[in-house]
Amino acid sequence: MLLLLLLLPLFILLTFKANNMLTKFRNFKRILDFSYTVPGPSFIALFRKKSEMDYLTWIMVCRKNYGKRFAAWLGKELYLYITVADDVKDILSSPNLLHKAEIRKLIEPWLGQGLLISGAAKWSKNRKLLTPAFHFNILKLYQKSMEECSDILVKKLFEVADERPVDIQAYSTLFALDVICETAMGVRMNVQENDNAEYVKAVRTICEIIRHRAFSMLLRIPLYFKMSSYRKRQDDALHVIHGQTRRILELRRKILMNDNITMDDILGKDDNGIGRMKGKLAFLDLLLLSQREGNDLTDENIREEVDTFMFEGHDTVSSALAFAIYELSQHSEIQEQVYQEALEFEGHESECMKYLEAVIKETLRLYPSVPVFSRRTTENTKIGDLIVPPGVNMSISAYTLHRNPDVFTDPYTFNPERFINGIDIPNYAYVPFSAGPRNCIGQKFAMIELKVTLAKILRHFKFLPVSEHPSIAVDLIIKSVNGIRVGIKKR
Repeated sequence: MLLLLLLLPLFILLTFKANNMLTKFRNFKRILDFSYTVPGPSFIALFRKKSEMDYLTWIMVCRKNYGKRFAAWLGKELYLYITVADDVKDILSSPNLLHKAEIRKLIEPWLGQGLLISGAAKWSKNRKLLTPAFHFNILKLYQKSMEECSDILVKKLFEVADERPVDIQAYSTLFALDVICETAMGVRMNVQENDNAEYVKAVRTICEIIRHRAFSMLLRIPLYFKMSSYRKRQDDALHVIHGQTRRILELRRKILMNDNITMDDILGKDDNGIGRMKGKLAFLDLLLLSQREGNDLTDENIREEVDTFMFEGHDTVSSALAFAIYELSQHSEIQEQVYQEALEFEGHESECMKYLEAVIKETLRLYPSVPVFSRRTTENTKIGDLIVPPGVNMSISAYTLHRNPDVFTDPYTFNPERFINGIDIPNYAYVPFSAGPRNCIGQKFAMIELKVTLAKILRHFKFLPVSEHPSIAVDLIIKSVNGIRVGIKKR
Protein backbone atom coordinates (compact mmCIF):
# COMPACT_ATOMS: atom_id res chain seq x y z
CA MET A 1 0.00 0.00 0.00
CA LEU A 2 2.85 2.36 0.89
CA LEU A 3 4.52 1.57 -2.42
CA LEU A 4 1.34 2.46 -4.30
CA LEU A 5 1.11 5.77 -2.46
CA LEU A 6 4.73 6.54 -3.37
CA LEU A 7 4.19 5.61 -7.01
CA LEU A 8 0.90 7.53 -7.37
CA PRO A 9 2.51 10.98 -7.88
CA LEU A 10 4.87 9.52 -10.49
CA PHE A 11 1.93 7.90 -12.27
CA ILE A 12 0.00 11.20 -12.26
CA LEU A 13 3.05 13.10 -13.59
CA LEU A 14 3.64 10.58 -16.38
CA THR A 15 -0.06 10.63 -17.29
CA PHE A 16 -0.05 14.42 -17.40
CA LYS A 17 3.06 14.50 -19.60
CA ALA A 18 1.59 11.84 -21.89
CA ASN A 19 -1.66 13.82 -22.26
CA ASN A 20 0.31 17.01 -22.82
CA MET A 21 2.41 15.38 -25.54
CA LEU A 22 -0.71 13.95 -27.15
CA THR A 23 -2.34 17.38 -27.18
CA LYS A 24 0.78 18.91 -28.76
CA PHE A 25 0.84 16.16 -31.37
CA ARG A 26 -2.81 16.72 -32.25
CA ASN A 27 -2.27 20.48 -32.54
CA PHE A 28 0.77 19.97 -34.76
CA LYS A 29 -1.18 17.49 -36.89
CA ARG A 30 -3.90 20.10 -37.46
CA ILE A 31 -1.28 22.65 -38.53
CA LEU A 32 0.40 20.09 -40.79
CA ASP A 33 -2.92 19.17 -42.43
CA PHE A 34 -3.68 22.87 -42.93
CA SER A 35 -0.30 23.44 -44.59
CA TYR A 36 -1.27 21.01 -47.37
CA THR A 37 -4.27 23.20 -48.27
CA VAL A 38 -2.16 26.32 -48.95
CA PRO A 39 0.37 26.58 -51.81
CA GLY A 40 3.96 27.39 -50.98
CA PRO A 41 7.61 26.43 -51.43
CA SER A 42 8.96 23.08 -50.29
CA PHE A 43 11.49 22.95 -47.47
CA ILE A 44 14.28 22.28 -49.98
CA ALA A 45 13.23 25.27 -52.09
CA LEU A 46 13.08 27.39 -48.93
CA PHE A 47 16.58 26.34 -47.90
CA ARG A 48 17.96 26.99 -51.38
CA LYS A 49 16.53 30.49 -51.56
CA LYS A 50 18.79 31.66 -48.72
CA SER A 51 21.81 31.50 -51.00
CA GLU A 52 20.03 32.73 -54.11
CA MET A 53 18.06 35.82 -53.07
CA ASP A 54 17.31 38.07 -50.11
CA TYR A 55 14.23 37.59 -47.96
CA LEU A 56 12.09 40.39 -49.44
CA THR A 57 12.83 39.33 -53.02
CA TRP A 58 11.94 35.77 -52.05
CA ILE A 59 8.56 36.92 -50.73
CA MET A 60 7.87 38.81 -53.97
CA VAL A 61 8.81 35.74 -56.03
CA CYS A 62 6.59 33.49 -53.90
CA ARG A 63 3.72 35.98 -54.28
CA LYS A 64 4.11 35.70 -58.05
CA ASN A 65 4.47 31.89 -58.06
CA TYR A 66 1.92 30.87 -55.43
CA GLY A 67 -0.64 33.68 -55.24
CA LYS A 68 -1.88 36.11 -52.62
CA ARG A 69 -1.43 33.59 -49.77
CA PHE A 70 1.34 31.06 -49.41
CA ALA A 71 2.75 28.99 -46.56
CA ALA A 72 6.30 28.04 -45.61
CA TRP A 73 7.85 26.05 -42.78
CA LEU A 74 10.60 27.87 -40.88
CA GLY A 75 11.91 25.12 -38.66
CA LYS A 76 8.98 23.68 -36.72
CA GLU A 77 6.85 26.81 -37.21
CA LEU A 78 4.39 27.30 -40.07
CA TYR A 79 4.17 30.82 -41.48
CA LEU A 80 1.21 31.87 -43.60
CA TYR A 81 2.21 34.89 -45.72
CA ILE A 82 -0.49 37.49 -46.35
CA THR A 83 -0.13 40.00 -49.21
CA VAL A 84 -3.57 41.54 -49.93
CA ALA A 85 -5.55 44.18 -48.06
CA ASP A 86 -8.72 42.17 -47.41
CA ASP A 87 -6.78 39.44 -45.60
CA VAL A 88 -4.68 42.02 -43.75
CA LYS A 89 -7.88 43.66 -42.52
CA ASP A 90 -9.19 40.34 -41.18
CA ILE A 91 -5.98 39.94 -39.18
CA LEU A 92 -5.16 43.42 -37.93
CA SER A 93 -8.72 44.49 -37.10
CA SER A 94 -9.46 41.35 -35.10
CA PRO A 95 -9.59 41.75 -31.30
CA ASN A 96 -8.64 38.07 -31.02
CA LEU A 97 -5.38 38.27 -33.00
CA LEU A 98 -3.21 40.24 -30.61
CA HIS A 99 -0.46 37.68 -30.01
CA LYS A 100 2.86 38.16 -31.80
CA ALA A 101 4.54 35.31 -33.68
CA GLU A 102 7.00 32.91 -32.06
CA ILE A 103 9.95 34.94 -33.37
CA ARG A 104 9.24 37.39 -30.54
CA LYS A 105 11.03 34.97 -28.19
CA LEU A 106 14.34 35.97 -29.78
CA ILE A 107 13.81 39.53 -28.52
CA GLU A 108 12.57 38.66 -25.01
CA PRO A 109 16.04 38.59 -23.38
CA TRP A 110 16.35 42.27 -24.34
CA LEU A 111 12.81 43.64 -24.10
CA GLY A 112 11.17 41.19 -21.70
CA GLN A 113 7.40 41.66 -21.85
CA GLY A 114 7.43 45.21 -23.16
CA LEU A 115 4.69 46.63 -25.34
CA LEU A 116 6.16 45.30 -28.59
CA ILE A 117 6.08 41.59 -27.78
CA SER A 118 3.88 41.10 -24.69
CA GLY A 119 0.88 38.80 -24.78
CA ALA A 120 -2.63 40.12 -25.42
CA ALA A 121 -3.70 40.67 -21.79
CA LYS A 122 -0.54 42.44 -20.68
CA TRP A 123 -0.34 44.40 -23.94
CA SER A 124 -3.90 45.71 -23.52
CA LYS A 125 -3.20 46.86 -19.96
CA ASN A 126 0.13 48.51 -20.80
CA ARG A 127 -1.17 50.15 -23.97
CA LYS A 128 -3.78 52.03 -21.93
CA LEU A 129 -1.17 52.97 -19.38
CA LEU A 130 1.36 54.24 -21.94
CA THR A 131 -1.01 56.13 -24.26
CA PRO A 132 -0.65 59.42 -22.29
CA ALA A 133 3.06 59.34 -23.11
CA PHE A 134 2.13 60.17 -26.70
CA HIS A 135 -0.23 63.01 -25.87
CA PHE A 136 0.21 65.99 -28.24
CA ASN A 137 1.59 68.15 -25.42
CA ILE A 138 4.22 65.51 -24.67
CA LEU A 139 5.27 65.26 -28.32
CA LYS A 140 5.75 69.03 -28.41
CA LEU A 141 8.21 68.72 -25.53
CA TYR A 142 10.09 65.94 -27.33
CA GLN A 143 10.42 68.19 -30.39
CA LYS A 144 12.99 70.37 -28.64
CA SER A 145 15.30 67.36 -28.19
CA MET A 146 14.77 66.36 -31.82
CA GLU A 147 15.80 69.83 -33.00
CA GLU A 148 18.91 69.89 -30.83
CA CYS A 149 20.01 66.50 -32.16
CA SER A 150 19.30 67.56 -35.74
CA ASP A 151 21.55 70.62 -35.18
CA ILE A 152 24.40 68.18 -34.50
CA LEU A 153 23.47 66.21 -37.62
CA VAL A 154 23.66 69.40 -39.70
CA LYS A 155 27.10 70.15 -38.24
CA LYS A 156 28.34 66.63 -39.09
CA LEU A 157 27.00 66.86 -42.65
CA PHE A 158 28.76 70.21 -43.18
CA GLU A 159 32.02 68.33 -42.63
CA VAL A 160 31.37 66.06 -45.65
CA ALA A 161 29.36 68.38 -47.92
CA ASP A 162 31.79 68.34 -50.85
CA GLU A 163 29.48 66.55 -53.34
CA ARG A 164 31.38 63.26 -53.06
CA PRO A 165 29.34 60.10 -52.21
CA VAL A 166 28.48 59.80 -48.52
CA ASP A 167 26.71 56.93 -46.75
CA ILE A 168 23.79 58.86 -45.29
CA GLN A 169 22.55 55.70 -43.55
CA ALA A 170 25.51 55.86 -41.16
CA TYR A 171 24.64 59.44 -40.18
CA SER A 172 20.90 58.83 -39.85
CA THR A 173 21.51 55.83 -37.56
CA LEU A 174 23.62 57.81 -35.08
CA PHE A 175 21.22 60.76 -35.21
CA ALA A 176 18.17 58.60 -34.46
CA LEU A 177 19.97 56.89 -31.60
CA ASP A 178 20.84 60.29 -30.09
CA VAL A 179 17.17 61.34 -30.28
CA ILE A 180 15.82 58.15 -28.78
CA CYS A 181 18.35 58.13 -25.92
CA GLU A 182 17.35 61.65 -24.94
CA THR A 183 13.59 61.23 -25.34
CA ALA A 184 13.32 57.70 -23.94
CA MET A 185 15.83 57.91 -21.09
CA GLY A 186 16.46 61.62 -20.67
CA VAL A 187 20.21 61.46 -21.27
CA ARG A 188 22.39 62.95 -24.00
CA MET A 189 24.59 60.09 -25.22
CA ASN A 190 26.38 62.26 -27.81
CA VAL A 191 26.38 59.28 -30.17
CA GLN A 192 26.89 61.48 -33.22
CA GLU A 193 30.06 62.88 -31.69
CA ASN A 194 31.31 59.57 -30.30
CA ASP A 195 29.83 56.50 -31.98
CA ASN A 196 32.17 54.16 -30.08
CA ALA A 197 30.31 54.53 -26.78
CA GLU A 198 29.85 51.26 -24.89
CA TYR A 199 26.05 51.51 -24.92
CA VAL A 200 25.95 52.14 -28.68
CA LYS A 201 28.13 49.12 -29.40
CA ALA A 202 25.95 46.95 -27.14
CA VAL A 203 22.78 47.96 -29.01
CA ARG A 204 24.43 47.17 -32.32
CA THR A 205 25.54 43.78 -31.02
CA ILE A 206 22.06 42.83 -29.82
CA CYS A 207 20.46 43.82 -33.15
CA GLU A 208 23.08 41.82 -35.03
CA ILE A 209 22.51 38.70 -32.89
CA ILE A 210 18.72 38.89 -33.24
CA ARG A 211 19.09 39.22 -37.01
CA HIS A 212 21.38 36.18 -37.19
CA ARG A 213 19.02 34.10 -35.05
CA ALA A 214 15.94 35.18 -37.01
CA PHE A 215 17.38 33.82 -40.26
CA SER A 216 19.26 30.79 -38.91
CA MET A 217 17.44 27.55 -38.18
CA LEU A 218 20.34 26.31 -36.04
CA LEU A 219 20.55 29.43 -33.90
CA ARG A 220 16.80 29.29 -33.35
CA ILE A 221 17.36 26.05 -31.39
CA PRO A 222 17.82 27.14 -27.72
CA LEU A 223 20.42 24.48 -26.85
CA TYR A 224 22.54 25.23 -29.92
CA PHE A 225 22.35 28.97 -29.23
CA LYS A 226 23.43 28.50 -25.60
CA MET A 227 26.50 26.56 -26.78
CA SER A 228 27.41 29.13 -29.45
CA SER A 229 29.61 32.22 -29.10
CA TYR A 230 26.52 34.37 -29.73
CA ARG A 231 25.17 33.59 -26.25
CA LYS A 232 28.22 35.07 -24.49
CA ARG A 233 28.12 38.16 -26.73
CA GLN A 234 24.40 38.57 -26.01
CA ASP A 235 24.88 38.29 -22.25
CA ASP A 236 27.68 40.86 -22.30
CA ALA A 237 25.64 43.31 -24.39
CA LEU A 238 22.53 42.91 -22.23
CA HIS A 239 24.59 43.54 -19.11
CA VAL A 240 25.58 46.92 -20.56
CA ILE A 241 22.12 47.86 -21.89
CA HIS A 242 20.06 46.80 -18.89
CA GLY A 243 22.61 48.18 -16.47
CA GLN A 244 22.52 51.58 -18.17
CA THR A 245 18.71 51.69 -18.18
CA ARG A 246 18.47 50.74 -14.50
CA ARG A 247 21.07 53.34 -13.47
CA ILE A 248 19.24 56.06 -15.37
CA LEU A 249 15.92 54.88 -13.91
CA GLU A 250 17.21 55.60 -10.41
CA LEU A 251 18.72 58.92 -11.46
CA ARG A 252 15.51 60.16 -13.11
CA ARG A 253 13.43 59.05 -10.11
CA LYS A 254 15.56 61.21 -7.80
CA ILE A 255 15.28 64.19 -10.16
CA LEU A 256 11.48 63.94 -10.29
CA MET A 257 11.23 63.68 -6.51
CA ASN A 258 13.58 66.60 -5.90
CA ASP A 259 11.72 68.82 -8.38
CA ASN A 260 8.32 67.65 -7.09
CA ILE A 261 7.00 67.11 -10.64
CA THR A 262 3.56 65.47 -11.07
CA MET A 263 1.62 64.14 -14.05
CA ASP A 264 -0.63 67.21 -13.92
CA ASP A 265 2.43 69.37 -14.55
CA ILE A 266 2.83 67.54 -17.86
CA LEU A 267 -0.68 66.80 -19.09
CA GLY A 268 -2.42 69.74 -17.43
CA LYS A 269 -3.19 72.79 -19.55
CA ASP A 270 -2.85 76.49 -18.97
CA ASP A 271 -5.03 79.19 -20.52
CA ASN A 272 -3.33 78.63 -23.88
CA GLY A 273 -4.06 74.91 -23.83
CA ILE A 274 -0.37 74.03 -23.42
CA GLY A 275 1.09 71.72 -20.78
CA ARG A 276 2.51 73.69 -17.86
CA MET A 277 5.87 71.90 -17.83
CA LYS A 278 8.21 73.72 -20.20
CA GLY A 279 11.49 71.85 -19.68
CA LYS A 280 12.81 68.66 -21.21
CA LEU A 281 10.96 65.45 -20.53
CA ALA A 282 11.82 61.77 -21.00
CA PHE A 283 9.54 58.85 -21.76
CA LEU A 284 11.04 57.26 -18.64
CA ASP A 285 9.80 60.18 -16.53
CA LEU A 286 6.20 59.47 -17.51
CA LEU A 287 6.52 55.83 -16.50
CA LEU A 288 8.07 56.76 -13.17
CA LEU A 289 5.30 59.26 -12.49
CA SER A 290 2.68 56.64 -13.37
CA GLN A 291 4.34 54.23 -10.96
CA ARG A 292 4.43 56.87 -8.20
CA GLU A 293 0.76 57.72 -8.70
CA GLY A 294 -0.40 54.16 -8.13
CA ASN A 295 -0.22 52.33 -11.46
CA ASP A 296 0.87 48.70 -11.31
CA LEU A 297 4.42 49.09 -12.64
CA THR A 298 7.54 47.47 -11.22
CA ASP A 299 11.01 48.84 -11.95
CA GLU A 300 11.56 45.88 -14.27
CA ASN A 301 8.32 46.68 -16.14
CA ILE A 302 9.59 50.22 -16.63
CA ARG A 303 12.99 48.98 -17.80
CA GLU A 304 11.29 46.73 -20.37
CA GLU A 305 9.15 49.54 -21.76
CA VAL A 306 12.04 52.00 -22.01
CA ASP A 307 14.22 49.44 -23.79
CA THR A 308 11.28 48.65 -26.09
CA PHE A 309 10.90 52.30 -27.00
CA MET A 310 14.65 52.48 -27.64
CA PHE A 311 14.38 49.53 -30.02
CA GLU A 312 11.22 50.58 -31.85
CA GLY A 313 12.12 54.24 -32.15
CA HIS A 314 15.72 53.99 -33.29
CA ASP A 315 16.35 51.85 -36.39
CA THR A 316 12.88 52.47 -37.82
CA VAL A 317 13.29 56.25 -37.96
CA SER A 318 16.91 56.08 -39.16
CA SER A 319 15.85 53.80 -42.03
CA ALA A 320 12.99 56.06 -43.13
CA LEU A 321 15.20 59.17 -42.91
CA ALA A 322 17.99 57.65 -45.01
CA PHE A 323 15.68 56.32 -47.71
CA ALA A 324 13.79 59.63 -47.89
CA ILE A 325 17.06 61.50 -48.46
CA TYR A 326 18.05 58.94 -51.10
CA GLU A 327 14.79 59.35 -53.03
CA LEU A 328 15.04 63.15 -52.83
CA SER A 329 18.57 62.93 -54.26
CA GLN A 330 17.17 60.95 -57.18
CA HIS A 331 14.30 63.40 -57.86
CA SER A 332 15.61 66.97 -57.90
CA GLU A 333 12.24 68.51 -58.77
CA ILE A 334 10.58 66.87 -55.75
CA GLN A 335 13.49 67.92 -53.55
CA GLU A 336 13.16 71.52 -54.72
CA GLN A 337 9.46 71.55 -53.89
CA VAL A 338 10.14 70.24 -50.37
CA TYR A 339 12.94 72.80 -49.95
CA GLN A 340 10.63 75.70 -50.81
CA GLU A 341 8.04 74.35 -48.37
CA ALA A 342 10.71 74.01 -45.67
CA LEU A 343 11.62 77.67 -46.09
CA GLU A 344 8.00 78.76 -45.94
CA PHE A 345 7.07 76.79 -42.82
CA GLU A 346 10.25 77.04 -40.75
CA GLY A 347 9.32 76.65 -37.10
CA HIS A 348 5.97 75.00 -37.87
CA GLU A 349 7.17 71.67 -39.27
CA SER A 350 5.10 69.43 -37.02
CA GLU A 351 1.81 71.13 -37.92
CA CYS A 352 2.13 71.98 -41.63
CA MET A 353 4.30 70.86 -44.56
CA LYS A 354 1.79 68.69 -46.40
CA TYR A 355 4.16 68.00 -49.29
CA LEU A 356 6.99 66.83 -47.03
CA GLU A 357 4.50 64.62 -45.22
CA ALA A 358 3.54 63.09 -48.58
CA VAL A 359 7.24 62.48 -49.31
CA ILE A 360 7.60 60.63 -46.01
CA LYS A 361 4.47 58.57 -46.67
CA GLU A 362 5.70 57.62 -50.13
CA THR A 363 9.10 56.69 -48.69
CA LEU A 364 7.38 54.41 -46.18
CA ARG A 365 5.31 52.90 -48.98
CA LEU A 366 8.40 51.82 -50.91
CA TYR A 367 10.56 51.17 -47.86
CA PRO A 368 8.31 50.28 -44.89
CA SER A 369 10.62 50.32 -41.87
CA VAL A 370 9.17 47.00 -40.67
CA PRO A 371 8.56 45.23 -44.00
CA VAL A 372 7.12 42.02 -42.48
CA PHE A 373 5.29 41.60 -39.17
CA SER A 374 3.34 38.69 -37.73
CA ARG A 375 0.47 37.54 -35.54
CA ARG A 376 -0.09 34.07 -34.08
CA THR A 377 -3.47 32.36 -34.01
CA THR A 378 -4.69 31.01 -30.65
CA GLU A 379 -7.98 29.60 -31.96
CA ASN A 380 -9.59 28.70 -35.28
CA THR A 381 -9.52 31.93 -37.26
CA LYS A 382 -11.29 32.86 -40.50
CA ILE A 383 -9.09 34.71 -43.00
CA GLY A 384 -11.04 35.20 -46.20
CA ASP A 385 -12.14 31.72 -47.21
CA LEU A 386 -9.53 30.00 -45.03
CA ILE A 387 -10.00 28.58 -41.55
CA VAL A 388 -6.58 28.86 -39.91
CA PRO A 389 -5.99 26.55 -36.92
CA PRO A 390 -4.35 27.73 -33.69
CA GLY A 391 -0.57 27.85 -33.64
CA VAL A 392 -0.03 29.28 -37.13
CA ASN A 393 2.11 32.41 -37.56
CA MET A 394 0.58 34.82 -40.07
CA SER A 395 3.16 37.11 -41.67
CA ILE A 396 1.89 40.33 -43.23
CA SER A 397 4.22 41.53 -45.96
CA ALA A 398 3.84 45.31 -46.00
CA TYR A 399 6.67 45.41 -48.55
CA THR A 400 4.59 43.35 -50.99
CA LEU A 401 1.30 44.97 -50.04
CA HIS A 402 2.64 48.44 -50.86
CA ARG A 403 3.71 47.30 -54.32
CA ASN A 404 0.32 46.01 -55.39
CA PRO A 405 -0.32 47.48 -58.88
CA ASP A 406 -4.07 47.07 -58.38
CA VAL A 407 -3.87 49.71 -55.64
CA PHE A 408 -0.82 51.84 -56.51
CA THR A 409 -0.41 52.83 -60.14
CA ASP A 410 3.18 52.38 -61.31
CA PRO A 411 4.06 50.98 -57.85
CA TYR A 412 7.86 51.04 -58.20
CA THR A 413 7.95 54.77 -59.00
CA PHE A 414 8.56 57.29 -56.21
CA ASN A 415 5.56 59.62 -56.49
CA PRO A 416 4.49 61.65 -53.43
CA GLU A 417 1.61 63.14 -55.43
CA ARG A 418 -0.35 59.94 -54.87
CA PHE A 419 -0.76 61.02 -51.21
CA ILE A 420 -1.73 64.57 -52.11
CA ASN A 421 -4.22 64.03 -54.92
CA GLY A 422 -6.46 61.94 -52.69
CA ILE A 423 -6.22 58.59 -54.46
CA ASP A 424 -8.51 55.96 -53.06
CA ILE A 425 -6.27 53.69 -50.99
CA PRO A 426 -8.33 50.84 -49.50
CA ASN A 427 -8.18 50.34 -45.76
CA TYR A 428 -5.25 48.10 -44.76
CA ALA A 429 -3.58 48.41 -48.20
CA TYR A 430 -1.04 50.84 -46.68
CA VAL A 431 0.26 49.82 -43.25
CA PRO A 432 3.73 51.31 -42.59
CA PHE A 433 2.89 51.52 -38.85
CA SER A 434 0.74 48.39 -38.81
CA ALA A 435 -2.97 49.05 -38.15
CA GLY A 436 -5.88 48.08 -35.94
CA PRO A 437 -5.73 47.68 -32.15
CA ARG A 438 -2.02 46.78 -32.07
CA ASN A 439 -0.73 49.52 -34.34
CA CYS A 440 2.48 51.45 -33.59
CA ILE A 441 1.92 53.68 -30.58
CA GLY A 442 4.81 55.92 -31.62
CA GLN A 443 3.81 56.73 -35.20
CA LYS A 444 3.07 60.41 -34.48
CA PHE A 445 6.40 60.68 -32.67
CA ALA A 446 8.17 59.22 -35.73
CA MET A 447 6.39 61.53 -38.19
CA ILE A 448 7.28 64.64 -36.18
CA GLU A 449 10.93 63.55 -35.91
CA LEU A 450 11.14 62.90 -39.66
CA LYS A 451 9.46 66.17 -40.64
CA VAL A 452 11.52 68.32 -38.27
CA THR A 453 14.80 66.70 -39.32
CA LEU A 454 14.24 66.56 -43.07
CA ALA A 455 13.07 70.17 -43.17
CA LYS A 456 16.12 71.36 -41.24
CA ILE A 457 18.75 69.54 -43.29
CA LEU A 458 17.08 70.50 -46.59
CA ARG A 459 17.36 74.15 -45.61
CA HIS A 460 21.14 73.64 -45.40
CA PHE A 461 21.94 71.05 -48.07
CA LYS A 462 21.04 69.84 -51.51
CA PHE A 463 21.31 66.08 -52.02
CA LEU A 464 22.74 64.82 -55.30
CA PRO A 465 22.34 61.45 -57.05
CA VAL A 466 25.24 58.99 -57.27
CA SER A 467 25.69 55.90 -59.43
CA GLU A 468 25.56 53.36 -56.57
CA HIS A 469 22.06 52.29 -55.56
CA PRO A 470 20.91 50.70 -52.28
CA SER A 471 20.80 46.92 -51.97
CA ILE A 472 17.70 46.36 -49.86
CA ALA A 473 17.55 43.66 -47.22
CA VAL A 474 15.93 42.94 -43.85
CA ASP A 475 18.03 43.51 -40.74
CA LEU A 476 15.07 43.32 -38.33
CA ILE A 477 14.03 46.48 -40.13
CA ILE A 478 14.57 47.40 -43.79
CA LYS A 479 18.10 48.60 -44.60
CA SER A 480 20.64 48.67 -47.37
CA VAL A 481 23.52 46.23 -47.02
CA ASN A 482 25.84 48.46 -49.07
CA GLY A 483 24.83 51.73 -47.42
CA ILE A 484 22.70 54.52 -48.88
CA ARG A 485 24.96 56.91 -50.76
CA VAL A 486 24.20 60.46 -51.83
CA GLY A 487 26.19 63.53 -52.73
CA ILE A 488 25.84 66.52 -50.36
CA LYS A 489 26.12 70.14 -51.48
CA LYS A 490 25.89 73.19 -49.24
CA ARG A 491 23.10 75.58 -50.18
